[in-house]
Amino acid sequence: LTGLASSGKGETSKYLVEKYGFTRLVFSDILREEAEKRDLLEGKSYEEQKNILSKLGEIMRRVSGRWDILAVRLIEKINSGKFEKVVVDGFRSVEEVNLFRKSFEKFYLVFVEADEKIRFTRRRLEDPNISLSDIRQRDKRDVDELGLGKVISMADFKINNDQQGLAHLNEKVDELRKKII
Repeated sequence: LTGLASSGKGETSKYLVEKYGFTRLVFSDILREEAEKRDLLEGKSYEEQKNILSKLGEIMRRVSGRWDILAVRLIEKINSGKFEKVVVDGFRSVEEVNLFRKSFEKFYLVFVEADEKIRFTRRRLEDPNISLSDIRQRDKRDVDELGLGKVISMADFKINNDQQGLAHLNEKVDELRKKII
């Protein structure tokens, strides 16, 4: 899954786990593990943590010289486990997508899309102090600096999550799953 912050990727992946028995892996979990080792998240707000994780990912990519370093770690997890179906949440770079495409025969990239105002409303539920400017800055960094815009253009499928309520999103996921199968 790929998409901008608060587009519904997390809810999409949770639904696939609950209804269809997928295993959920998230790019940011790799970052969270690294950040906790370095004690970078203690006492930070939700949005501050998200920004720290995003910047840490950027640093890990630059230091390793691999824009797909997080994908490498997730693929290692997938290959070391006995997973039948996996949903991976949070693709941010072309290199990550390309590595997954090379590594797995049945890989489908799904873009979860939602309007900026809807995403802002959702994000405020998690962090009441966030501003629309904060969302726009993060979007700009993700799209322009990390290459999320290119990743979105690589998507095999798109789910529009502009409607309110999980029932509508879940219906879209069910429809897409039928197409893929």
